[in-house]
Amino acid sequence: MKCPLVRFLKVLLLTVLVSVPFNGAAFAAEGDEPVEIYFESQSGVQPDLLGTAFFRAGALWVPAEALRLMGVPLEDGPNNKGFYIGVTDPAQRFDSPVLAQLAGRQIALYFPSLSVEGVSYFNMSGMQNLTNLDFRRENGSVVFTPNDSVRGYVQSGAVELPPISGKLTMTWEHVTLDNPNLGAQNAIPGLDVLSPTWFNLMDANGGMANRASAAYVESAHRRGYRVWGLVSNSFNAAMTTAFFKNARAMNLFMARLIIYAKLYGLDGVNIDFEGMNEADRAQFVRFVARISELLRPEGLTLSVDVFIPANTKSSRSHDRGELAKYVDYVMLMAYDEHWRTSPRAGSVASMPWVTKAVEGTLAEGVPPSKLVLGVPFYMRRWEETKANGGVKVKGYTLTMAEAEELAAKRGAQMQWLETPGQYYFTYVANGKVQKVWVENAASIERKLSLVGKYGLAGMAGWRKGHEKPEVWDTISSLMGK
Repeated sequence: MKCPLVRFLKVLLLTVLVSVPFNGAAFAAEGDEPVEIYFESQSGVQPDLLGTAFFRAGALWVPAEALRLMGVPLEDGPNNKGFYIGVTDPAQRFDSPVLAQLAGRQIALYFPSLSVEGVSYFNMSGMQNLTNLDFRRENGSVVFTPNDSVRGYVQSGAVELPPISGKLTMTWEHVTLDNPNLGAQNAIPGLDVLSPTWFNLMDANGGMANRASAAYVESAHRRGYRVWGLVSNSFNAAMTTAFFKNARAMNLFMARLIIYAKLYGLDGVNIDFEGMNEADRAQFVRFVARISELLRPEGLTLSVDVFIPANTKSSRSHDRGELAKYVDYVMLMAYDEHWRTSPRAGSVASMPWVTKAVEGTLAEGVPPSKLVLGVPFYMRRWEETKANGGVKVKGYTLTMAEAEELAAKRGAQMQWLETPGQYYFTYVANGKVQKVWVENAASIERKLSLVGKYGLAGMAGWRKGHEKPEVWDTISSLMGK
């Protein structure tokens, strides 16, 4: 039995090292729930106090130093951002024999971190078996206990989702650091899939950044949404080319993709490789084909994002017809007709332009049953400045609500433009002409008429939160929900 004085000093030291006082908004985000954390090393022994953690959006964030004291081998990531955990024998730990071929006996996994008042926190939700630590809530605290699981992921609490009815509906969730609290949001009528931007290529050696959350997936499943984790190439052409030339790097990257899919309970994967060199066109197809082979035995849906057919480097790097052979869905990014740095003002997705994009993609051999029409939930305010006998244009992204508020504030009259299939308004501010081609329920309805006309698989919206809620009533009706 420990001496009371020794025990007191140990508790005091650990509390000073890893505790953060959550006594106001300065220390935590709104809605955070602080909890004391204890470590019960063996049954019947009074647990040690290890400081303070907090729940955010359903996830338990624990000080990294406290986890290290409990035996979790966390290593700091690049520039002290994120963490690495080394996994031995990943094939056994994640019940996937192919991992032995892809990764061998050892693989490093990257995890996100949060920093509060200089303390780094690790998201423990869903990581119990990976860290060999269970936890339970007890009288307003959280108590950790060791476990000896040989499996690296938790397989309990799975939700059996019904088959998708009508056309597929998806929206991308833009995640840069924190994941949103889905449980605190209103349900989205008719939505089938959320695709959070969680994973990306970190380096040419196959490193994969990770911003995923098991709590997010669990909350999505309770709402009836599937989760297809988006994985990108960080839109870095040179890094992508070097990556494609490194077979070992690609194997490790694909191994990590399988592991994260199992670890977080994903339903699918959305590949979003953009800005690649044209010379990598065929290699990208081979890469996607190999991912397809690996993910199908895991029961995961595979989709790939593609540019519209056009005479641009980015478009030519996507062989849409060939990619369609290996995926369940091809997501056509039919927006940015006038991109943010465009030299001319205009719509981000006018009806003639979108129609041509759909027809061109089908002509390249993408089956309509696999083609999903990507539509914009955003638009741009174009500011025109007269300069050197011409007009200089600058674009500012607007959400649907922001555009509506802007028109009302400026007293601008919205005018329906039949050919583009959207509303338009203009006004003058500070002597400069401002123009907005509006995306709203009416314009989305026009674009989605193409889904029925060409027998497409469904729709996907970029990005969640930029739309007004009533847009989903329109989508749900049109997509047969």
